[in-house]
Amino acid sequence: MEKRKKASSRKATTQYGNLHELLILKLQSLYDIEQELIKALPKMATNAHNEQLREAFESHLEETRIHSDRLEQAMEYLEVEPKKEKVAGIRGIAEDGSWVIKNVKDERARDAALIAAAQYAEHYEIAGYGSAAEWARLMGHTEVADLLETTLAEEEEANNKLTSLAEGGINEEANDMEEEREGVFNIL
Repeated sequence: MEKRKKASSRKATTQYGNLHELLILKLQSLYDIEQELIKALPKMATNAHNEQLREAFESHLEETRIHSDRLEQAMEYLEVEPKKEKVAGIRGIAEDGSWVIKNVKDERARDAALIAAAQYAEHYEIAGYGSAAEWARLMGHTEVADLLETTLAEEEEANNKLTSLAEGGINEEANDMEEEREGVFNIL
């Protein structure tokens, strides 16, 4: 009896009846994700030691602002008021980046960890944009799908850029095991 009272006193949650409603929810969620990244990227850029990584974060910040504008445009096409649907996942991902900034003192290791944190966000966005674009295309919302696919391509490119930076020397520079091995060989 007590359990029923607690369950019935909970705030009612919104029910979604069809894919169109879920598309709108997905757009609102992506809008929140972009807004959170607009707050996180300047901190990541400021704390990046590698100049190319800093520039990549700054460049992606500008793209992220455009992504946010595209989402507003997509919602307007669907005759929906642009608003954010709070997404806990992106807040966790942003917190990961903040943790790296606060706790990783070695600049080279911090750069490698910032790339990993940023790639969490990119992969999260790629999944969201990919689903939303497919749904929009399926429902005949061509203009919306085109906007989402443009952003999806830019998110994939941002992820590729991060991978190139990591594999192009940042991870190697952060590898303190290599320094330890070299030190051993220099002693012998």
